[in-house]
Amino acid sequence: MRRLIFVFMVLSISLMGQSPYYRLAYGDLFPVTDPLGSSLGSGVVALQDSARISIHNPAALNSLKQVYFGGILGSEFRSTAETMTNNTRLEQINIAFPAGKKLGMSFGIRAVSDFESNYEIPISDGMLIEKSGGGIWDYQFGLGYAPIPSLSLGLKLHTLHGYFRRQSNIQSADINELYVLKGSIDGKSLELGMIAQLGDKVSLGFTADVPYEKPSLDGTDSLAGTDEYTEIMEELSAWPTTINLGVVYHHSQYTKFIVGLKQQIFSDSGFENARIFALPPGWKTVPVASLQLAMQRLALDRTSRNIIRRMGWQAGVSVKNYYLVSSDENNIYEYALMSGINLSLRNGKSIFDISGEFGTRGGDESLPDEMFARVKFGIQVNDMWFRKAKRR
Repeated sequence: MRRLIFVFMVLSISLMGQSPYYRLAYGDLFPVTDPLGSSLGSGVVALQDSARISIHNPAALNSLKQVYFGGILGSEFRSTAETMTNNTRLEQINIAFPAGKKLGMSFGIRAVSDFESNYEIPISDGMLIEKSGGGIWDYQFGLGYAPIPSLSLGLKLHTLHGYFRRQSNIQSADINELYVLKGSIDGKSLELGMIAQLGDKVSLGFTADVPYEKPSLDGTDSLAGTDEYTEIMEELSAWPTTINLGVVYHHSQYTKFIVGLKQQIFSDSGFENARIFALPPGWKTVPVASLQLAMQRLALDRTSRNIIRRMGWQAGVSVKNYYLVSSDENNIYEYALMSGINLSLRNGKSIFDISGEFGTRGGDESLPDEMFARVKFGIQVNDMWFRKAKRR
């Protein structure tokens, strides 16, 4: 009974308030959406030893020998001095397969942005209650090719599609009106990838995701209960270009040290004429730079009877700045500890991943200090599940 009461209290708090970080600009962006990537940061783009890497760098597709299916479930908790919130959902599904001796392909869907928010603002003689929902999903098609053994190249097409809905309720002694803004969002970007082997010990990875058709909202703004509405078309012109650089030092057969650098570039004028995805007065966007340091330990024997020998792990740290600053122009930094483990079945048909990330970001009066925790669950299966067993 006590456990049920605790769960009810957590859910109630989540509905009563939202983190201030959800209320600005594009909502919450999801740069990493799988356990392996979450625990290795942007340096994961330099690896080429698993189909799971192809999510982050299409250049890794050429090394596939089987058909792989994968799915990711993510859960994030955020806590400020006033509220605690939780967002749990299916974040990614994908399939990757070889298409030739040196060519691989992939299809996938992943979550990249979330607009969930629910909060109240006092106004003259009343309240403004706003509730937003929706998000943007990324539909991907990737190709990977190795022209020479020491160099792999990749290309991935991203088709962005999503939905946005904002419900604004104005309540006062003289008025009670409900306005609904809703519409669909569409856009496209192109990602280039590369993995190069620099001798026996070092590998270098690079990706650049450039939007060539920035996401645009096409919708209506209406007064609920009437036929009054206004058509709206707005481009999310500050949608970022993302660059990842990773370096892997292969210390031994089972141990790797990884460094990741990431840069997200937002347009300085992206919010100047925005009405829907607008910034509060005095706020502006800045490039996001992040640094990750990690260590990966591979499983000793994926076919062993000993479960410990079939288990691999990784751990690291991450430092980054937030993509918005207020009028004082002081960067808001995010610090996080990352870790993860993976376990494979003895028959080689599946790998299970789990990762945890705990960190803090802070702020000023507009964006107070906040703690967050992210948990990711992933599974990868291959086509051996669908092959008939040979019987003698």
